[in-house]
Amino acid sequence: MRKLLGAMMILFSLSGIAQANADPAVVLKQIADNMISVLDKNKEALKTDDSLADQLVRKHLLPKIDTETFAKRTLGSKIWKKLDDSQKSAFTEGYISQVIDKYAKGLSLYDGQSFQFEKPEFSKKNPNSARVKSAMKQAGEQPFSINYIMSKKSGDWLITNIIVEGTDMRKSYQQQFRPRIKEVGIEKFISELNTPKLSAN
Repeated sequence: MRKLLGAMMILFSLSGIAQANADPAVVLKQIADNMISVLDKNKEALKTDDSLADQLVRKHLLPKIDTETFAKRTLGSKIWKKLDDSQKSAFTEGYISQVIDKYAKGLSLYDGQSFQFEKPEFSKKNPNSARVKSAMKQAGEQPFSINYIMSKKSGDWLITNIIVEGTDMRKSYQQQFRPRIKEVGIEKFISELNTPKLSAN
């Protein structure tokens, strides 16, 4: 859960941040500063009101994630290409809802953590793609790494993947999803993904 909190803290942001020409590391730093402010103001309420956590994540997290890229690369292009638009939309909605649920559950864990960001590493082939390395620090504990893969679309830097202490978020979900897809087929899997009691963890 500590790793989850770290990833959630950086991602969870205020929608008014101007990102048009910003350095992606600066964007993440702004997000972290705003997130800490939000958590300090709602720390006690978030511990007892699950719906508040969900609302906050849906309002502020979703605009900062490239959900289509997240979904497509998690599922894999081979399967993705076989889906119609309705199936793609349903898979993305169910998948991202799981991500949101996990992040919402981590909101109450904030306890004064701080963050440091390194300069972005831009792709040599594509200047609109970058990796930003960061570390979450907490008194009395070893810092741990959180790397963000980001792409610039329509002037905004959006997150397309997260790697926490070497664990790739997309690959982690992929390893959960693929065996079930192979067992029941993609259509039934998408239905299960959008059924709360059957959703994968």
